[in-house]
Amino acid sequence: MKNIFLFLALFILLLTNLCFAKDDLPGKQIFYTSKGKFGSCNYCHANGTSAGRFDPATGEISEDEGRKIPSLKGIGKKKDLEQIQRSVESMRKMFGFKLTNEQVKQLTDYVSTL
Repeated sequence: MKNIFLFLALFILLLTNLCFAKDDLPGKQIFYTSKGKFGSCNYCHANGTSAGRFDPATGEISEDEGRKIPSLKGIGKKKDLEQIQRSVESMRKMFGFKLTNEQVKQLTDYVSTL
């Protein structure tokens, strides 16, 4: 009986870890905290969605002026990891993010789960 309880507790713990693994990805912290020219990735892609339109001249986000900021929701289903990584690299260079190659990979992995 004790073994069954132990097995059940271990199974529930493992299942919980699998269900919430996305939150533990190191790229999530990079997405929210790494700072570039205008702030973190989350500044323009609030929680993975679009924050509106971005004016690169002023660094401002507005509802009707500038380039539309794309939503990242479902991007992992639309693009493969290589395409996402190229976009991350492009944003890293364009907005001056100081990321190592390993951090770029971690950020790519996280963005692909949105």
